[in-house]
Amino acid sequence: MTIAILVGFVPGPRFKKRIALEKTLSDLHLICWDRGIKNKIMPEADGFTIHSLLIPTVNNPLKRMIPYLKFRSYALKELEKVQPDVIHLQGLDMLKIACEYKKKSKKPVHIIYEVGDLHRLIVDEGKTIPMKIIRRYLIDIERRCCEDIDLLIVTSMKYVESHFGAFVPEEKTMYIPNVPNLTAFRSYKRKESGPFTVGFIGGLRYKKQIQNMIDACTKCGLRMMFAGYEEEPQVIYDTCKDREDVEWHGYFDFYTEVAEMYGKCDVMYSVYDADMENVRVALPNKLYEAVYCEMPLIVAKGTYLEEVVNEWGVGVAVDHKNSEELIHVLGRLKADKEYYKGFVDNCRAHKEMVDLQLYNDKLSKVILGWEH
Repeated sequence: MTIAILVGFVPGPRFKKRIALEKTLSDLHLICWDRGIKNKIMPEADGFTIHSLLIPTVNNPLKRMIPYLKFRSYALKELEKVQPDVIHLQGLDMLKIACEYKKKSKKPVHIIYEVGDLHRLIVDEGKTIPMKIIRRYLIDIERRCCEDIDLLIVTSMKYVESHFGAFVPEEKTMYIPNVPNLTAFRSYKRKESGPFTVGFIGGLRYKKQIQNMIDACTKCGLRMMFAGYEEEPQVIYDTCKDREDVEWHGYFDFYTEVAEMYGKCDVMYSVYDADMENVRVALPNKLYEAVYCEMPLIVAKGTYLEEVVNEWGVGVAVDHKNSEELIHVLGRLKADKEYYKGFVDNCRAHKEMVDLQLYNDKLSKVILGWEH
């Protein structure tokens, strides 16, 4: 059996987990679009083959069309060479390429469509007529393409409830949450001393919410730790670079450094812009990482993440638009040791939810079933 992983980016931690599994099941080929982003590092070709094309791109969807068409041509040629039995992909643009190849292929091809986040252009109602037209167009394309997929992988079951349930059968859907590869946490040690520290680990995208964290920690006299890449302009970095109460790491290697980053924190901050539909329905990897590290999590109200955090008792939800509730929560987490310990104990009780092997076994069974 031959599997091709087809992605429009250099693989991050989630697809590195898929690579680690699928190279044990088959002859594996990674076909990816290297966009030249400086913090994205290509994985080593250990036990699989890499086919990558470097084409810098921009955020503007219209200006991105020419680079996309170049990559599409490259990807179709590489797929013809590899002739995969299975194509595992992420992104509607990659799904279109896979479906195009499947229609031309002389042998059966199984398509796995993985959705880590719902695209805002699809799930958010357009505010202008052109945006409404674009949204309708993208939804129609996705619906048609999903007729050719064999498996839909979602990282949040809310994606099915709010979107995919209308056109992808339940028997073709698999839930694989963003649980971490625990080999990256082998060296993790809980922080036991030093100033109370609130951490933010990951891409620094939701800058208003991060600024709320900075304001609240400042008023509470708490230390902060940031580990993650911030695109230009570096607003958060410029705000924090000269502060003694901030530890700044910027880009870090997940597999070699994430355990150390978590070991510097007492609380993990995971509040994003809950006015966005894709934020309201997502379950980010920080949920599972914080649970494994037995660390209280602060999240945004009005989200599916809040529902899970409350159900498990592993953290607190606050208003994402201001820092007043956050100030109260942080003050109590620092001062009330029994309150803090309750969250730690509940994290410990839910560690079985952070077992990647359970989900790898499910995916392996499906893929190997296609071989016979």
